[in-house]
Amino acid sequence: MQNLIYLIIMALAGGAGWYAGSWKGRDAVEAVAKAKVVAEEAVAARDKIERDLKASQADLVAKFEQAQQARDANHAKVTDELKTALANSDKTVADLKRTRDGKQTQIRQNTALIDNPATSAAERDRLLAENRRLSDEVARQQAQIAGFECAKVPVPDKLLSPLQRS
Repeated sequence: MQNLIYLIIMALAGGAGWYAGSWKGRDAVEAVAKAKVVAEEAVAARDKIERDLKASQADLVAKFEQAQQARDANHAKVTDELKTALANSDKTVADLKRTRDGKQTQIRQNTALIDNPATSAAERDRLLAENRRLSDEVARQQAQIAGFECAKVPVPDKLLSPLQRS
């Protein structure tokens, strides 16, 4: 009978141990399952952020390339305009000199009329105003002529290199 009692006690102890062990194991299994869920959510969030970053990067690259193409097209347009202006600069300078000389002749004629004692005071004032206007136009044309003539002078590479950075 004593052996039977020991056997019952051992069976109860084994059952209690199994029950306690399975309870503790259940907590661990639940913790592992929760950790797996959190890990899967983190991986999904990382993948979503990675996709968003790749899409954003692709968008930025496309915008950059579009801006580069627009800049290159504008540069080509401005370069062509400059080449055209320089190619026609001799004709433009000749036209400007011709109109400048005509205005200088008009100024000399007006000055002669101003110096004439027979010219009225109102006419003198009008001619003086006309001469000032013509002098301003002559000065502007002279600046344009100087600019076109200066454009033919080669610029040293040392001065151009900072401007040509792309």
